Amino acid sequence: MTITASGSILDVNGIVSQLMAIEQQPLKKLDSIEAGYQARLSAYGTLKSGLSALREATATLTSVAGVQSTKASPSDISLFVASANTTAIPGKYRMDITRLAQEQNLAADGQLDTTSAIGSGALNFDFGTIADGALDTAAGKYAGASFTGNGTGTRTVTIDSARTSLGDIRDAINAAAIGVTASIINDGSATPYRLVLTSTSGAANSIRISVAGDQALANLLAHDPADDAGQRLAETIAAQDSAFKVNGIAATKSSNTVTDVIHGVTLNLLKETTSAATLTVTRDTSSINGAVDAFVKAYNDVAKPLKDLSTYNIATRQTPVLEGDSALLAIQNQVRNIIAARPAGMSGSFRALSQIGVAFQKDGSLAVDSAKLQNAINHNAADVAAIVAHTGGRLTSLLDAQLGSNGALTAKTDGINLGLKSLTARRTRLSSRLADIEQRYRSQYAALDAVLGSMKFTSDALAQQLAGLPGAFSKTA
Repeated sequence: MTITASGSILDVNGIVSQLMAIEQQPLKKLDSIEAGYQARLSAYGTLKSGLSALREATATLTSVAGVQSTKASPSDISLFVASANTTAIPGKYRMDITRLAQEQNLAADGQLDTTSAIGSGALNFDFGTIADGALDTAAGKYAGASFTGNGTGTRTVTIDSARTSLGDIRDAINAAAIGVTASIINDGSATPYRLVLTSTSGAANSIRISVAGDQALANLLAHDPADDAGQRLAETIAAQDSAFKVNGIAATKSSNTVTDVIHGVTLNLLKETTSAATLTVTRDTSSINGAVDAFVKAYNDVAKPLKDLSTYNIATRQTPVLEGDSALLAIQNQVRNIIAARPAGMSGSFRALSQIGVAFQKDGSLAVDSAKLQNAINHNAADVAAIVAHTGGRLTSLLDAQLGSNGALTAKTDGINLGLKSLTARRTRLSSRLADIEQRYRSQYAALDAVLGSMKFTSDALAQQLAGLPGAFSKTA
């Protein structure tokens, strides 16, 4: 019988530890089950991440406008800039700009300050064309001119009697948003503050103003270019249209931004030309090439983990986490079928991605034959865009469904999370039971140890008493 250093007969801790190692086998089994759940959850996370990236790439393929575009290239961007939409026709255009459109500017007589009261009333603005007269450029006044309204009607700005200063008049005109901008310029003279009115660009947007109200307000702003004596404002810049030629055909526009001369092209005129400039409109194939390349890369990026997660590895003899998983196999097949499909109802030159150079390889990856794709774009860019957009649309719908709240992947991960929650509850119950068992074992073996200790004590006492008896250990002769 062994006595421990503490005086105990039994190694209670050692015995209990060995017994608990056996009792804890169910807990270790739960650990193994949890590890499997976590591995599957991680695998589905990898799968969802890859499919999300593929979803983003397919989104760029779903719109024909997004993958079929043109670009407009001016020969000199200091003269004009241009942009083209998908309806623009490739070609080359000669540009001659003889005049830029500009807004009429009218300046009022100078005032001592911007805060003194002037007068209240109604400012009635009409817009139209000034013709026939002669302009005194020094005075900014017309003589013998006519004014023809452009048909947009009269627009009124009310100057309230409580707010009649030059600054108030400026603010009231701007707040009315009638197509006239008001500002105040300090010209440095004895009466430096001059109210300046700027119209919308174009010859038909010259300004005529009638005033109903205080005479001081009329004296400042009443202006009729057709009345030699009724022009209180000075024209500092005359309204005019832009004038230019495209391939020798003359055009005039009220703005320097022109959208309706070359089909699908927006021109922004910047400066008059001294010699002919050119505009080249070409098919921009970089967008469709880029969209297809990004899609193929995204597919290959997700195809490898899909394969690794579902295919037995002969070299390592490892069984994949999601081997035989129905959701994964369904996604693999559905994605591949859409990419390889020849959709019914396609009426263009190309009925499948493989016809434009996007095809599966022997190892299951997707590849782009760049030369074949470029040749297809050159042959018929619209039909290339159509088959790409059609395929992208079908894939987007599929991936939206798979990644959505009602998709198979969500159902799988929800099921695993539910299993993990159940495991946690089982672990809690089992841990509580094991704690009770351990306590019982300790109590039992501590009691046994006490009994054995008592027996040892009695044995030792008897041995001592026997040893003290006369002749207890003597030998007979």
